[in-house]
Amino acid sequence: MKKILLLATGGTIASRPTAAGGLAPAITSEELLACVPELADLCEVSAVQVFNLDSTNVGPAQWQSIVRCIKENYDACDGFVIARKLLEQNAKVGIILTGDMPRTAIAMEMAQRLRHLPIPVYRWMQDPQAAVQALQSTRLVVDAVFGIGFRKVLPDSLRGLFRLIHDRRIPVVAVDIPSGMNADDGHCDPDTLRAALTVTFTALKPALTMPEAAPVYGRVEVADIGMPPEIWQAYAGTPTVIDSKMVQACFSPRPEDSHKGTFGHVLAVCGSYGMAGAATLSVRGALRCGAGLVTAAIPRSIYPMVTVAQPEAVCLPLPDNDEGQRRPEARERLYPALAKATALLVGCGLGQGEEATALVLDLLERATCPMVLDADGINAVCAHIDKLKAHEAPLILTPHPGEMARLCHTTVAEVESDRIGTARRFAADNGVWVVLKGHRTIIASPNRALLVNPTGNPGMATGGSGDVLAGMIASFAAQGMAPLDAAMCAVYLHGRAGDHAAERLGQHAMLPSDLLDDLGPLLHTIENRS
Repeated sequence: MKKILLLATGGTIASRPTAAGGLAPAITSEELLACVPELADLCEVSAVQVFNLDSTNVGPAQWQSIVRCIKENYDACDGFVIARKLLEQNAKVGIILTGDMPRTAIAMEMAQRLRHLPIPVYRWMQDPQAAVQALQSTRLVVDAVFGIGFRKVLPDSLRGLFRLIHDRRIPVVAVDIPSGMNADDGHCDPDTLRAALTVTFTALKPALTMPEAAPVYGRVEVADIGMPPEIWQAYAGTPTVIDSKMVQACFSPRPEDSHKGTFGHVLAVCGSYGMAGAATLSVRGALRCGAGLVTAAIPRSIYPMVTVAQPEAVCLPLPDNDEGQRRPEARERLYPALAKATALLVGCGLGQGEEATALVLDLLERATCPMVLDADGINAVCAHIDKLKAHEAPLILTPHPGEMARLCHTTVAEVESDRIGTARRFAADNGVWVVLKGHRTIIASPNRALLVNPTGNPGMATGGSGDVLAGMIASFAAQGMAPLDAAMCAVYLHGRAGDHAAERLGQHAMLPSDLLDDLGPLLHTIENRS
């Protein structure tokens, strides 16, 4: 049964006729609920009378009191409700009350409901020894001490309790966010209660996307509590967590009369002498994700290696110099292939230098199809950000934090301290899609839409993983997916493939090429559900 908090504030709906023949707010929250007794069969309603005013008298001070009331009641009763629900599931449950008895109306109500249940309550401030003894046999701690409103340092009175839980290595499940963590910036008190699992509500909180805080929040699950996405997504900076249903919705069955031209043509301008692997992995990623044709525009010196490693690709050998870099005349050779491409991938192992930069800028100016910039393609535009704004076709950048820092002319530390804000601002300012790679990869679009990827693991932190991802994005874009969908599907499936590879081989032993082997079964599953 849904649980609803009713905040009564007065207004016309709560008015009674006055002697003068007008209306005045006078009906309390309890009286309002009594008018609709059928609600008791539909949901569990708790009511709080915030104030009782005519709407014309409601101003900023009243708005602030509503916000305070929501915060207080949102954070105050989770633990009591969870304890009661666990008892209903035949779990042995106890409560450690970390402060005084609850004072907000809804929290007091929830606490009252426990009085006649076999749930012992240990008061840490009054009898810490009893709580210590209870923890000796505890197998799981549910952290419902603080919520998203926590902003300061932990009170000294709680440090001993949190350290005890940590020292005993009792697994912790955090409600919404670990106690001691700032939900906005990820700052953690040294004694923050570290969680193995954080169950957050409705949407990821910004702190839960920050890599430096990952050891504190652990694995994250986003729980749907019935709030329509159109409400919370309206707030700037609120990301959507990618899930399998979102990815599945981007795929449809292939027509029976299909041919290779049906599924797009990726032109991959990648590779240089010594970086044949980057070109090969990106091309393999594009082919594995279903592109009808993939052309590898590579320096002539690495042609034998690439064509042997990936015979399904069409190779376009380009003139190169003694250092394995493309000559200026290579650009003319590219133009006919560019005219036929439905997606362009530039950068994986491309190399750096004046000619590489000139090539990237030339392609930016000429390309009319969706374009994916990775690695050295990104490095080439760091000093030419204005070229991004001038590019008319969809443009997807896939930087790691170091490349993002160079794009923004800042530091890696600054990027990592605000991954969501950095990606969102750069995407909006330059009219591009940004795939900021790393723990919980961020996808930002020019219209400020934000996605966060929940898949992947540390075993993927190996050179070559990004090349596979870039090829995947280009493949989906070539097949007609919108830029945000192409990035979303590629990032999610790339991470899922990495998780499967880790299960097969372990995080230490897995290679980027192993991800390609696991992509097949994942895409097969999608086909069967189409």
